[in-house]
Amino acid sequence: MREYELRYLTNEVVGNISVAIDAFIAGGGKQSSEQMFGKVTDLLPVEKLNPDTVRRRVEGYYYTSELLFKRLLAGGKTRNQIVKEAGLKPLSHYHYTTGSREPANLLLTRDDYLNDPSTALIKLKDDIIGAANLLLKGSK
Repeated sequence: MREYELRYLTNEVVGNISVAIDAFIAGGGKQSSEQMFGKVTDLLPVEKLNPDTVRRRVEGYYYTSELLFKRLLAGGKTRNQIVKEAGLKPLSHYHYTTGSREPANLLLTRDDYLNDPSTALIKLKDDIIGAANLLLKGSK
């Protein structure tokens, strides 16, 4: 999933996610990070019998987290500062805490999110909310 090789997202959804992030940043605290996360989630509905919709949600969350991370980097923070201040944790932490039954060697990098979507969704939610909160702190 590196370099935004988007397989499941359409250009329309990517644009809508970018608009939601821009509106969140421009609001300067009118929305909470959880509300912004809810708007992104609404753009990525899951259909019961369609596994591609789960993959689309994982990819959408990944795109959102990367977009927020880039905005934080553009604001002058270093990668280490962002990880520390936003409380970002590695995928292996979530693999353990969620009790994932997938083999750990399938989840070595963030490119492996689609191998265990349930774990990835939890991690990406925490990443998005942590980065969004950090972005709000920086704008105040």
